[in-house]
Amino acid sequence: MNAVTPLEQLPAAPRRDTILAFQQHLAQFEQVDCPLKHTFAPGMYAREILLPADTFIVGKIHKHAHLNIVTRGRCTVVTEFGRREIDASAGPVTFTSEAGAKRALYVHEETVWTTIHAVQSTDLAEIEREIIAPTFDDLDAFLARARALISEDSPCQAEMKSLPPIG
Repeated sequence: MNAVTPLEQLPAAPRRDTILAFQQHLAQFEQVDCPLKHTFAPGMYAREILLPADTFIVGKIHKHAHLNIVTRGRCTVVTEFGRREIDASAGPVTFTSEAGAKRALYVHEETVWTTIHAVQSTDLAEIEREIIAPTFDDLDAFLARARALISEDSPCQAEMKSLPPIG
């Protein structure tokens, strides 16, 4: 099957603190190597990661909505926005992650996952500062500043309404 299960068909999402507690719990175990491949095009950055089978992975907090392409594998993904079963065994699965997403995954089968971000830089440290929030408090502050910059009359207002609530 080649599909992303719709969020509304899955159980309620965990709270942020549950995902953070899970990440802290995993920190006591040996960490798994997940090779990365970085690809750039004008205004775009693609980050491809190879996730080994039978592992738990917790990602970083993404400030912006971004594209995801899973080209191979099968995994269960949980965020504060919901749970998805991703199965790319019959072909690639493409979807958009919400701004504020911090993913906790169980990788059932070796998975190749690519995220695509709108950036201007090719400096990985600069890109990380631009697209990743170190903490949920930093994310909430970023989202509050972004909302304050957008007026009700702005063409970006519709996009801002799609941002997750602060806190």
